[in-house]
Amino acid sequence: MEELGVLKYCLGAAKRAYEQENVRQRNAMDKAEYLFKYLTLLTTVFNVAVSVISKMNQVNTADFYFIALYVPMLTAGIIGIASTLLIQMPRKIKQFSLGTEELKKVQKEPARFRTEKEWTYQEILWMDTITTRMRANNDKAMKWILIAYISLAVMILCFGIFITYLILLV
Repeated sequence: MEELGVLKYCLGAAKRAYEQENVRQRNAMDKAEYLFKYLTLLTTVFNVAVSVISKMNQVNTADFYFIALYVPMLTAGIIGIASTLLIQMPRKIKQFSLGTEELKKVQKEPARFRTEKEWTYQEILWMDTITTRMRANNDKAMKWILIAYISLAVMILCFGIFITYLILLV
């Protein structure tokens, strides 16, 4: 019975890890959704502001400084938007088996499922397989979120420098 207790403890840990990855996945999707909205809004606003201010002040858009500030700002916005889209891209996932599929396995190999210990062991294996895939997907999503945040910061910094440049020209 002591071994069964250990297996049940491990099953509890597997279930907690699965729940944590579920929460992590939801958080990543929420962050991606907000980042996408902010990045598209800021990219649009910055581009409109640059166009309007440049035309009002009759700035030479072929000037080296104009291009050196505008292109990185625009590139950072595009990279940020692309990375938020990559977060939301469908990924390979593992799913729990249907009950009928499990029943067929049990009927095919009844010796593997004779005791509660064996059932618990199999459940730990199933939970860990699914959780491992979710963790890998969530790790990728977090990397894309980091890239999107860095892009957002670069875009805002470039816009600030760009506006300063335009103001100093006037």
